[in-house]
Amino acid sequence: MYCLFRFKGEWKHNLSLPGFKVFSLANAALFALLTLQHLLGGETFSFARILLLVQCYFILIPWRNISSRHFFATVALGATVTGASSVYEVTVLHLGRAGSLASNPIPYATSAGALLMSCLCFLFRSNASRGYKLLYAVGVIGASIAIVFSGTRGVWLAVLVMMLLLALPLLRKTSLKGALTTLIVGSLLVSGSIYALGDKLKSRYQQTSREFASIANSNLNTSIGIRLQLWQRGADYILQNPVLGTGTAGYLQKVEQDKSAGIITPVAALQAKAHFHNQYIDTLVRTGVLGLVALLLWMLLPVWLLRKSGSPLNICTLAIAGTILVAGITDVPFHHTHIIYFYSMLMGIMLLKSQEIQSET
Repeated sequence: MYCLFRFKGEWKHNLSLPGFKVFSLANAALFALLTLQHLLGGETFSFARILLLVQCYFILIPWRNISSRHFFATVALGATVTGASSVYEVTVLHLGRAGSLASNPIPYATSAGALLMSCLCFLFRSNASRGYKLLYAVGVIGASIAIVFSGTRGVWLAVLVMMLLLALPLLRKTSLKGALTTLIVGSLLVSGSIYALGDKLKSRYQQTSREFASIANSNLNTSIGIRLQLWQRGADYILQNPVLGTGTAGYLQKVEQDKSAGIITPVAALQAKAHFHNQYIDTLVRTGVLGLVALLLWMLLPVWLLRKSGSPLNICTLAIAGTILVAGITDVPFHHTHIIYFYSMLMGIMLLKSQEIQSET
């Protein structure tokens, strides 16, 4: 309310930015679709509610008064605090997995993955001073620790895949000396991290091996086994109504029927009441191809807009989106409202600051 009256004409300036204006229209279109799905199909209104809130922030806050470097520093500080909190949860509170205190280890790790990709891109693609570069590097370390301490294997895979894919684009514009220094320091950091966090990695590896052994012995009530059951049942539900989906109420009835028929275990049926542990299957079951296409278009639109404008932030948005896309294979990032909030805020602010950053570079 303060910004609404204190900065009366700011919404006009924000909406005058071409890329951000298109993203705002996409937010409005997705909000309308989600609202219809809520009113007609009984789907949750959480996603739409977060979109509305975030759009108000985008329009009313005077973003031109916040420099891009301050924004980058805030993201790096967030990554650093996330790493510190993960160490506190695991080593002091002995919670086992970082993120258990905040919300849930899986979305916690997903957020840390997005922060890690952001800090990496800021570190290699910005013309910041050494002080800022140091802050970005500390952010990389903090986010990496949080990801490892979360014990979330899906995010580990997502981060590994994206780092391999982005290694060449990130280092391409770096000098040979800088690239070699980065590779040496990076190798030392990775080796040190594996040595320091070896017990955590070994524990998750042993758990994964035990779960595969249990599945081989027809025990499907493990983390991996439950996911396999949910994905199989989800695929069947999708085929029953691929365009619009069966809806949440519809698939919950089918899960109960499958449990009674012995097709799915009671443990997996209980998990299915929340989601299918796969963003794509979950969205297809609830809202069909229409819902999944709308979600992916909205999600990837900032990447396309920044690439079209030639913004140096394009690689950053691609890295963040790619991390969440890969993480969505074993979880449902957009089932968690804080991930919706975090992702849309990051993408929107990058669109709002893209022209400023282009003029600086």
